[in-house]
Order: sequence, then C-alpha cells, then structure tokens
Amino acid sequence: MLRRYTWEKAKEKLQHYRRRSPEASPLYQIVYHSRDDLQFQWESKFQHQYGCLRDEVLKTFDEYLNCGILAHGAARVYCDGCKPSLLIAFSCKRRGVCPSCGAKRAVKFAEHIYSEVIEDVPHRHTVFTIPKRLRVFFKYDRKLNSILFRAAWGALSHVLGIDERELAAIFTAQTAGEALNYHPHLHGLLADGFWKDGVFTRFAEVDLKPIEEAFAERVLAQLHKRELISDDDVAQILSQDHTGFGVWLGDPFHDKESEQFVARYIERAPISLEKLSIQDDIVTYTTNDGAAHEFDALEFLAALSCHVPKTYESITRYYGRYSCRRRGERAKLSPPSPEEPESDYRREFRKSSWAACIKRIYEIDPLECPKCKKQMRIIAFIQDAHSIKDIMKAQGIPDFQAPPRIPTFIDTEQAIDEIPSYDSFESSPDDF
Repeated sequence: MLRRYTWEKAKEKLQHYRRRSPEASPLYQIVYHSRDDLQFQWESKFQHQYGCLRDEVLKTFDEYLNCGILAHGAARVYCDGCKPSLLIAFSCKRRGVCPSCGAKRAVKFAEHIYSEVIEDVPHRHTVFTIPKRLRVFFKYDRKLNSILFRAAWGALSHVLGIDERELAAIFTAQTAGEALNYHPHLHGLLADGFWKDGVFTRFAEVDLKPIEEAFAERVLAQLHKRELISDDDVAQILSQDHTGFGVWLGDPFHDKESEQFVARYIERAPISLEKLSIQDDIVTYTTNDGAAHEFDALEFLAALSCHVPKTYESITRYYGRYSCRRRGERAKLSPPSPEEPESDYRREFRKSSWAACIKRIYEIDPLECPKCKKQMRIIAFIQDAHSIKDIMKAQGIPDFQAPPRIPTFIDTEQAIDEIPSYDSFESSPDDF
C-alpha cells in the first residue's frame, strides 16, 4: 500500500505557517560541506561508475543551498489588519534534490492533472520496469528514456488491440530505487477503458503477460538498433523464465483523493528526508522495509546526482486522449462558455502558486496572518542581502548558521602507510 503520511505528520505539528529551516536538515549538511569536494574528486573516485559530472548537477546543488535561506532573497508580506510583516524565502524550484520543491511540484502536477487533463472515468496506477543489466545504458544517456515511453505506450495499444486515439495514459520516468540506486522505470496513470465515438467502455480484463512481452521486445529492439546489445544478448534475455521486465497494474479507482494521490506519487522527488540520517561520518538512508544503506558523504551525493534531470528534460508524457493535441482538438470543438465561472484551481494558482502549493501540502495558508488570521499580501520582493539582514535584525530573526561539519573518517593504517619514509627524502637524517 502506498504511504500517505509524508506531509500528514508534518501538518499535525503546524497551527500556522512557519518558515522552514533547510540548514538544519541532514541533506543540507551533506551538500553544504561536500559539494566542492565532490567536484574536485569526481574524476578520480566516481567518473568510472557514474560518467562525467554534469553541469546541471552542480548547479542544482548550488541552488538547493540557497533554497529557503532568507539571505538569498525573500518576499515581504504584510497584514493590513494588525500591521505585522513577515519574510518568506525564495525557493530553488529545481528537480532531483530539493525535497521541499519536489513536494510542491508534485502537488501542482496533481492539481493540473485532476483539473485540466484526466476525465471523469476510472483510472489505474501502472508501472513498467526493465532488467538490471540494461539499466546501465540509461544511466549514461538520459535520452534513452524515450525508449521506455514509446515501448510502454506501444505495448499497451498493440496488446489491447485498441486505436491509440481511444486510449488515455500519462507516464512519468522515475530513476530512483528504494536505496537511491539507479533504477529507471515508468509510473503511469492509465484510464481503465477506452472511448469509442465519445462513449467510454471499461476494460473487461487485462492480461499483463502479453503486455510485458511486447514491452520487452520493443525495448530490446531499440537497444539493439543502437548497437548497445547484440543478437546473443537479446536471445539470452528472452530465453529466461524471468526476463527482468515487469508490468504492474493496480486496482481501478474513481475518486478525487486517489487520483490526486497517485498523481503526486508518480511525480514524487527521488529523496525523502524521513529516510536520511547522519551518525558520525556515516550517512544512512533507510528504505521502507527497514533496510539501512550506508554511504560516506561523497558517495551519497554521487548516488543522488544520477537522479538530477537535465534542465529542459521532459520526464512526463501524455498519450492518446490525454495528449496535448487531442485535448486541444476537443477544446476547439467545445469551447468553454464565457459566462462559465473561473475554477477554484485557476483562481488559486493565478493568485500565488507558491501559497496554493503550501496550502495543499500542509493545509496551512502561508498568507494567513498568525495573529489576526486575516489574509496578508505580498508588498515586495527583496534580493539585496543588506536590506534583508536589516529586516531580519528588526524582526529578531537570527542570521544564517552553517550546519556542523561532517566528521571525516581516517583509516589509521592507511595514514601510517602514507607517511613518507627517510628514503623519500633527498638527504639522510645524518645530514641534519
């Protein structure tokens, strides 16, 4: 069963919005003290395993360090009732690292999917996976994710024997496994039926085995076409009882809560702060089954770097009736009435997408005055560090404090071996 308590636990502790303190999290501590070391040591320690260090990885780490920190920019909000003003820090809006921005992105995605894309029909959560031996190709070339999208959609339409225009699905590429291992796979939201002449008909029964086989054949064919695998590799994989390819289809659901929850889940961030801890020099990431996976700080950042997408990389794609083209065609045929009232979704996100996302995650309105409960308004966006510091001082907000440094483990025997001997000096001890 999917876990629903990520933000529910947090909202129980809140009565009104409070600025988060990212610098107090173990993730911030790791990135703050190890980001530069990662860059300097990448070629010698990690390039053979992860490939070249991408520029967007370093940029994402840098912007994460600014996320939620007042000194790097803030909005000033003011209450006309009791006259106080508050500072609200800017966010980084980056994908792959920041859990806060990842949660807001997932909420906004779910609202968009529910209000603007999917229709009022039952849906299913679906997952497509590939064998471990093939994942390495996707690790070094993120463009290969297109193979998974096309193979999954092609397998569904082919096996079901239904025209692609009559089906509907949304797929999102995820790269993180339970232990932050590189595990490229697809999560999807699939309409549990098809449209024929505008009439929706539910699927009678879906046999997953033929879909799995068709998905495997398509993925292998594309990798073979790119000369990444040989004929023998294809034959060997297909000859196994368990090829490593998998297709999972959940039970149908048809309610707002489930549809939005699954949409948030398929767009979730790769890392969870609840699973992350630091003890001395060991970084521990605990999976849902209780298994603890240990890293040093640089190893952890290297593993996390795999899940940072490229700046303009599309990790979500819409197919069939939910594609942009098909939705646009339907909108032209039945344009909305000019008298139709603006939806709550449109109104709230037009006002402030940031505030709307926070409200949906924690059910706390960040623009509600903590004293008189009236609605506050944004009066300025401030980026000058000196001005922000003066306001922080006037409001009694403490200055930014760097997180404590992570202890560095030193192997005593290795350290002794690295001490230079007398032979390494040009002069002997008797010369001194």
